[in-house]
Amino acid sequence: MKKTSKTKTIPDAFWNEVRGRHRRLPVWTPGTPMELGDVGRFTTGGWTRFTTLAALGVTADAAEPGPLADFEYASNDGVRRTAALSPATVDAVVASARGDATYHFERAGTFVMRATNASLHRLDDLLAVEDAVLELYRLKKWRKEWVVITEVVTSGPSLVLVSAGGLANVTVRFKAGTQVVPGVPEVAGASVGAAFEVENGDSIEGSYSVPGRTALLWRGFHVVDPLLRAARFAERGSEEEDRDPGGSGGVGGAGGTTDLAPSQEPYCEEIEHLEDIAAPDESSPADQ
Repeated sequence: MKKTSKTKTIPDAFWNEVRGRHRRLPVWTPGTPMELGDVGRFTTGGWTRFTTLAALGVTADAAEPGPLADFEYASNDGVRRTAALSPATVDAVVASARGDATYHFERAGTFVMRATNASLHRLDDLLAVEDAVLELYRLKKWRKEWVVITEVVTSGPSLVLVSAGGLANVTVRFKAGTQVVPGVPEVAGASVGAAFEVENGDSIEGSYSVPGRTALLWRGFHVVDPLLRAARFAERGSEEEDRDPGGSGGVGGAGGTTDLAPSQEPYCEEIEHLEDIAAPDESSPADQ
């Protein structure tokens, strides 16, 4: 059996597992600019912004941002974590997203996401946005493939690691430099230059380290207009969308990271969540 190519497998595995755990979707590629009210589409190249709600004449206010928090997330199966030994510490396990750690990747496509100072930003009146978007669609001023970003989790620094294969060991260290107060060199000022540093990174498929603030997770809505039913405002990549035979959810459609046509060749794919199993009419010709 032929396995899916890395170009398709890694973004889709990342998308599906993060969605299943966080009920939000990851930005691919990490570091891509994304803001509340952005309107665009997802393709094999990732997110592309075409316009904004404001440019389309839609007023949408942002709610108060959520509190800052750190978090760390690794694939449910295939990643083990231990403390990284350094001259300063020999702790057995470091639980904080700011701690040093070594990750043992045991299969391809597994990943680690770490974020510091993460905060949630969301649009305040989603019902008003829904009414406005559906009206724009009725007036043919909204494209069916467009997605509006209604929620963004930003963080910084942040890091995403993706394994190319089994038996890869990667050490990550969190570095936070200090700034000397001008005129008083013996007094350290605010922490600056914070960043994740990756050791043995050549053994993994991808390492995405962003020192500044960037969008990391998101939620968004688009217009679903099935035959014989009224157009509706649906969450992109939601479980409800994936279960809807008339929708275009799932990997490779509105619920996935890519707009690829189904492969004509058989392939093996690990299933992380039951909702990712395609319905009979969504399977490829090779599976029928």
